[in-house]
Amino acid sequence: MQVERATRLPLIREELRLLPADANRDGSPAWMIHDPIANRFFRIGWMDFEMLTRWQLGTPEAIAQAVSSETTLDIHPDDAESLALFLRQHGLLQPAGTADVDSMRERAAAHKPGVGEWLLHHYLFFRLPLVRPQEMLAQLIPRLAWLFTPAMLLAVGIATLTGIVMVSHQWDTFTSSFVDHLTWHGAVGFAIAVAFAKTLHELGHAFTATRYGVRVAHMGVALVVMFPMLYTDTSESWKLTSARQRLAIASAGIITELALAGIATLLWCFTPDGLLRTALFFLASTSWLLTLAVNASPFMRFDGYFILCDVLNFPNLHERAGNLARTWVRRSMLGLPQPWPETLPNAQRRWLIAFAISTWVYRLVVFLGIATLVYVYFFKLLGIALMAVEIGWFIVRPVYSELKEWSAVREEVQPRRKLVAGLLVAVTLLVLCVPWHSSVQGAGVMRAARQHLVFAPRAGELKALPTRMKVAEGELLFALQSPDLGGSADRARALADARAQELVGLSGLRDGEERRAMLESERERFLAEASVFTGEQSRLQLVAPFAGRLADVDPQLQAGVWVQPRRPLAILIDPSQWIAEVFVAEEDVGRIKAGDAAKVYSGVRAISGKVVQIDTSRTTSLPYPMLDATYGGPIVTLPRTDERSEEHTVRDGLYRVRIALDEAPPRERMSLCSVSISGTAQALLHGVFDHALSVVIRESGF
Repeated sequence: MQVERATRLPLIREELRLLPADANRDGSPAWMIHDPIANRFFRIGWMDFEMLTRWQLGTPEAIAQAVSSETTLDIHPDDAESLALFLRQHGLLQPAGTADVDSMRERAAAHKPGVGEWLLHHYLFFRLPLVRPQEMLAQLIPRLAWLFTPAMLLAVGIATLTGIVMVSHQWDTFTSSFVDHLTWHGAVGFAIAVAFAKTLHELGHAFTATRYGVRVAHMGVALVVMFPMLYTDTSESWKLTSARQRLAIASAGIITELALAGIATLLWCFTPDGLLRTALFFLASTSWLLTLAVNASPFMRFDGYFILCDVLNFPNLHERAGNLARTWVRRSMLGLPQPWPETLPNAQRRWLIAFAISTWVYRLVVFLGIATLVYVYFFKLLGIALMAVEIGWFIVRPVYSELKEWSAVREEVQPRRKLVAGLLVAVTLLVLCVPWHSSVQGAGVMRAARQHLVFAPRAGELKALPTRMKVAEGELLFALQSPDLGGSADRARALADARAQELVGLSGLRDGEERRAMLESERERFLAEASVFTGEQSRLQLVAPFAGRLADVDPQLQAGVWVQPRRPLAILIDPSQWIAEVFVAEEDVGRIKAGDAAKVYSGVRAISGKVVQIDTSRTTSLPYPMLDATYGGPIVTLPRTDERSEEHTVRDGLYRVRIALDEAPPRERMSLCSVSISGTAQALLHGVFDHALSVVIRESGF
């Protein structure tokens, strides 16, 4: 855009400062324009600097002529007008009259957010300055000069390496501490450790900036999606011409936190169990994890990003790499001959494009995770609303903005590209809307059609074990003996014999009829008790109810071992016939019927089968714990409302389907499996809206 030339250019604001900056990557000099009111910095090159130093000449022609005659640069008046336009757009010029003042007011009013936009911005990001520490930092920095000495750096490095080596010898103890502290008290301890570590982290930035003469305007708390994070304002570090000094300020927080982690790790190794060792564990674990996983990441605007900018000497890395990646997408997908935003070597341009795409993918995962956490932290209806805001602002809005750019230049797209895009859209619609998708997916277990769990009905001593795994019907599997049962049966028989002897003694007496009846009743009772005990003893002789093969025999069983009641001893299976019990989603169960063909997968092999039975009611609890996602299975469950119950209920609407397999699996044992059933064909989009609505209703707690 070219501005209309004026007789004289507006004056530059008097409070602006022009500061030298480190050289550009091509070696040319650079400067920074500092706006102290807005505390903003603008980087300019040699040509802009030469024009600014001659701005008092007043007109574009005079400035261009002076620069061209006094330097080796060849300046055109349009260059001065472009610089004037840049300065005006960023509010760096003095208003030349009423029209300029009105224009500035209009721009300010246009940029003034509405109530909704203000609430949205302050929900997503809000800074709360707490202290202005510059005076305190200036007083303390001379007393803390020893922290920045090479000897201190060497000592901390040795302590950290020593702590890491020593912890490696106690790694099981260290990692088990995570599980031990997964409690409310542990969560409070971790929160305190994070607050302490992050305070030192920000002080590291502040002291290093003060050491190099950079003013720390304020320190405080930033709320990022209502999650508190400490921050230190070191934006004036761009005044420094030394890239090494800027790198030191950017990396000071990570170095401080790593030093804290290293020292805490070393002290943890020497400290006995107790409150102090727990506190050191909190400091070490939180500092290591948060520093390496969060702060060191260059994909978000944390310390790792600013460190990478300084190492590469490439300011505004995210914005510039993103512009290059968007241009690459438009050139590649739309075939537009758009010029690159800046001229760079091909290898560097490819690296920046790959970095931008990696950043987009990383942020997509992070923002979806944040949206999920926001949903979990609030009550369901508000959580869904805030989750929608997160996804809309961070994901949908950038995609929509890019699609608007595509729409604006659609006339410039080559006809061949439009034809290819149209064909892709048509194929996609056909794939989504035409009913071709017939397979119904499910997950479950594959097991023998007949199986019997062999267990001890009561406590007893093991006398005999099976000698072979293949057994016949009625064959003895395990023989148990309970001395209590045997003793009780013997006592009952002895008492019955005693009553019989008394009856013999009463045989000749005329007045013993009443006594004789009582003894006869007691004798019958004791004989019945002896029979019950004998029957219980016979139940301890465990025989095979059908011919088959024993599996999962407890390896710890041997003669003379006592077993507890209800303890599983083995599983008897009939290997001649196998079935799969799988669970199918409620919206798909109507597409299948008995007799449909199925493929059952366990590992890489597929086994054919047919559907033989479909339950008419949904499954509320899982018959096999191995299916529960709590134990690593494929089906998600939720704890029952009764806290005393350890059982879980199935979260989604699932129906059990039994499939008869045509052949036995390679390994004749129960195992997890997945299934694909050939049901009625259906379009991929069929029922998507209904399913999404049902999920929203379910999760919102209506």
